Amino acid sequence: MTAKSAILEQCAELGWQAAVVPMARRAEAIERIAGLHRKGELDDAFYQEYLAPMFAEPLPETLTPRSLILVAVPDRPARMHFTLDGETFEVLTAPGYLRAPDPRPSAVIAEILKPFGRSIAPASAPLKTLGTMSGFSRYGRNNISYVPGLGSFTALAGFISDLECDDAAAQTQEALARCASCGACRAACPTGAIGDDRFLLHAERCITFWNEKEPSVPFPDWIDSRWHSALFGCLHCQRVCPENRPHLRQYFEGPAFDEATTRLLLAGATKEEIPPEAVPSLEAWRLMDLLAYLPRNLGAVLRAERLRREGGKMERGERR
Repeated sequence: MTAKSAILEQCAELGWQAAVVPMARRAEAIERIAGLHRKGELDDAFYQEYLAPMFAEPLPETLTPRSLILVAVPDRPARMHFTLDGETFEVLTAPGYLRAPDPRPSAVIAEILKPFGRSIAPASAPLKTLGTMSGFSRYGRNNISYVPGLGSFTALAGFISDLECDDAAAQTQEALARCASCGACRAACPTGAIGDDRFLLHAERCITFWNEKEPSVPFPDWIDSRWHSALFGCLHCQRVCPENRPHLRQYFEGPAFDEATTRLLLAGATKEEIPPEAVPSLEAWRLMDLLAYLPRNLGAVLRAERLRREGGKMERGERR
């Protein structure tokens, strides 16, 4: 068995998808994105904040880069509950933020390659573009990566390796065939980020772009309070996508926080101010490292949930 076939076979046994592509594909993907920026099709602030720093990171010196290993692990939204003013609210977080895949893809791939005398290092690369250029995945109309059999609810990981790879040249990026006749995600996007004018997402209008910003950056006034759907990321387009139907209503069940802890999190409590009994849950779900984001993000989601509940009560009252 070759190293590549061992990777594909053992990842498949775990329910994962994997691909090994030439190292040259990284430069091709970066140039494709940089070209869009040069043509003015990518918002400059988005490009400079999210993409340019990643492209500038040096390659690892611990190995000779020959290939890129892409891994897609099934993921789900995380569901937690917070209590405020006697009401309990369900709060979701998009896949990829709060829960690390178990087992870790890095540990699995490194173990597979060990008998072959090959190693890996973390890849600083545009994984979505790499995947679509390599036939590993397809873009949805929402510009999210879809992996066959897994939909868009995946955690993507990428590794630079000294494993040889002589695959064919990069393929043309392709969208999901269903997208040609389906406008579900475009209709569900409240901000107009999925526009009618082009396939490329208007990333600067995506709620994800704004709830990932530093805590000191407020949400812009044009984002309606009712539009927030997740603590981190956004789920509007993914929940209506037909490709995700087999994976909907599947969650990782997170912790529930009582009123006292919820109020502390909304008030910007430090690690030292968190009740000891709440610390294990916060640490297990990576929230201890994200405390600074919670006053803004959690506050926005809870306000949205309250508005939806109030709207539902008014609608039921009108029906009577």
